[in-house]
Amino acid sequence: MKTVLNAFYFALSYFSTIPVFVKNMEINNETYKYTLALLPLVGAIISAFVIVLNLGLNELFNPLYASFISAVVYLALYGFLHLEAVCDVVDAWFASHGGKDAYKIMKEPTIGAIGALYTFSFVLLKVGAITYLLYEEQYVLFFIICMFSRLNFIYLLGYFKFAKDSFLSLAFQDAGVGKVKLFSLLYIVFALFIGSYVLVLLFVSLLSFYLVLKKLDKQFGFVNGDCLGFTLEHVELILLNVALALVV
Repeated sequence: MKTVLNAFYFALSYFSTIPVFVKNMEINNETYKYTLALLPLVGAIISAFVIVLNLGLNELFNPLYASFISAVVYLALYGFLHLEAVCDVVDAWFASHGGKDAYKIMKEPTIGAIGALYTFSFVLLKVGAITYLLYEEQYVLFFIICMFSRLNFIYLLGYFKFAKDSFLSLAFQDAGVGKVKLFSLLYIVFALFIGSYVLVLLFVSLLSFYLVLKKLDKQFGFVNGDCLGFTLEHVELILLNVALALVV
């Protein structure tokens, strides 16, 4: 139980800006393994906060403006972490066409003009999609999307190779990953219980995650945390648009 709690604290502190007042967390391979399984829970917590915020703001502002604020807060609640990865991957993608080292480009502290413009356009699209979904009061769909976009990690990362000392490799080296995958089915069961179009969203989520990450793997010859952040962001945007197409 202590290991699971440490994994939860680690996932919440690393993948969100929600403060975690815990010291001396014990981090090992088993912690990493459970962290993957708890990422959808982090998405659920962030989305639940955004939904409650939106409901409160609706009492103060025009619902459209309230939804816009809530959409921006959603990005802020995971610290714009994955959006930074979008910048890095786009810069590396274009640099690789010129024969430059894609990995080195990703790790540079600065961003290029193309990466910045792409990410700016991406943020506009994502904030717009979230705003519209919240404005239409499709809260359950938004909640499910935030879970499913992160659920892919536990089911699909085993098909890709990472550096031996990376968090992801260490997670899959530990025994019992199969049991964690089985446990993660609870997210799907819960989604089926509360929402609609769940199987459609799940299928689109898994397929788009695999295809995007596979394309990056083919382009660069490797996948890393930046590639995962880029993939998560694009899967989430795809799911948001699919949800809007289904309900609006």
